Amino acid sequence: MRFWLLALAIPAGCSWYSASVEVRARLPEAPEHWRQAFPELSFELVSPDAELPQSAALLGGLGSVRLPKRVNWPVLAYPWARSVRLSPAGALYPLDLAADGESLELSWEHGPAAEVLQALVREDFDVSLVNGERLLAEMHARSGGDPYCLDLTLLAARLPSGEFRVTDIRPLPAREVSLEVPPGTWFLGSPFRLTQELDARQALVLSSVPIGRHRLFAVELPGGFDLFVSEREVFLLPFDGD
Repeated sequence: MRFWLLALAIPAGCSWYSASVEVRARLPEAPEHWRQAFPELSFELVSPDAELPQSAALLGGLGSVRLPKRVNWPVLAYPWARSVRLSPAGALYPLDLAADGESLELSWEHGPAAEVLQALVREDFDVSLVNGERLLAEMHARSGGDPYCLDLTLLAARLPSGEFRVTDIRPLPAREVSLEVPPGTWFLGSPFRLTQELDARQALVLSSVPIGRHRLFAVELPGGFDLFVSEREVFLLPFDGD
């Protein structure tokens, strides 16, 4: 199945006499447990070759960005909490423009696709060749509800290869993980993962954790852990956080 169809045109309201366009990047709401755990949460806007705010955007706010006037141009908002960067929300211009034609709606669901297209832009691939709408739909359908669990490295490698197939959109291998941690309300860094309450003398059992690196937090405790998961081993390393 091929994705080399130009799916979108630049909205008619944009001037054709400029190579860039200014939009307001509207940030998504954070999950409730993030708001409890990260009162200092902020976002860093990132987009290739764009003019971006100098300071981190506040939760729920707007950031004005000037983008290249290119189809499927990625815009990302990386959350910062406890001095670490989490998985981003994202949008594709102009696909994710709001009805007013001036606000770009970033979402958690589109963050992984924006990361993939950002990687391709940095490799000088013309992302306007991708059917962005179809790509987003297939990533959603094949992610099991959490697109951060997809193998984004494989997707970024296959998408520009000329041999890309929809079956290249697939989850990373995953496994159950059992951890010895203090009591608390624990959660992984993906905005789609729910919290788990842990009592004393219990192990924290996390299901379907993809192979790779993750952030692990407790709502009530400072700092957090880097969680490294392989097919055979699990490593948990603490980090300090503000």
